[in-house]
Amino acid sequence: IDGQWTLPEVAPFAGTYADIEPALSPDGSRFFFVSNRPLPGEDARFGDENIWVMDRVGDGWSQPQPVGPPVNSEAPEFFPSLTRDGTIYFTRRGEDGAEHIYRARPEGAGYGEPERLGPEVNSGRTQFNACVAPDESYVIVPVFGREDSLGGVDYYVTFRSPDDVWTGPFNLGPAI
Repeated sequence: IDGQWTLPEVAPFAGTYADIEPALSPDGSRFFFVSNRPLPGEDARFGDENIWVMDRVGDGWSQPQPVGPPVNSEAPEFFPSLTRDGTIYFTRRGEDGAEHIYRARPEGAGYGEPERLGPEVNSGRTQFNACVAPDESYVIVPVFGREDSLGGVDYYVTFRSPDDVWTGPFNLGPAI
């Protein structure tokens, strides 16, 4: 207000559950986040994080709704990142405790079956919190467990061609 930030406040939809990792669609029409809130008709379960979404309604947002299957599964899902065409990139934890990057393309009113991306993106023992470019030309991924690591977790970039061929990963170096 008048060039100054206001004090932070809890969002109207939040405050009861662990609502984390917000992400806006590139056009600003959809607000995604991760939550441990129970799915409709279910009891809350520890360690069952899912991706939720709200649509822009005037100056506000609709009520949160789970993105639903097949993106949300029995495994925990984290850190949504969106492209202009609505493709969602996210982290899913496997039964072995390792996390991998998946993507799901829009299909009908929801999403198609998620695809675990190849070794150019999932290149270490665990990877998480991928940030995809709005045009899907690259993705930046924190990776743990690579031999060329400069520390515990390094940031890598992987580039995608228009015909969906990935190159890399390339370590972003010691400054990052």
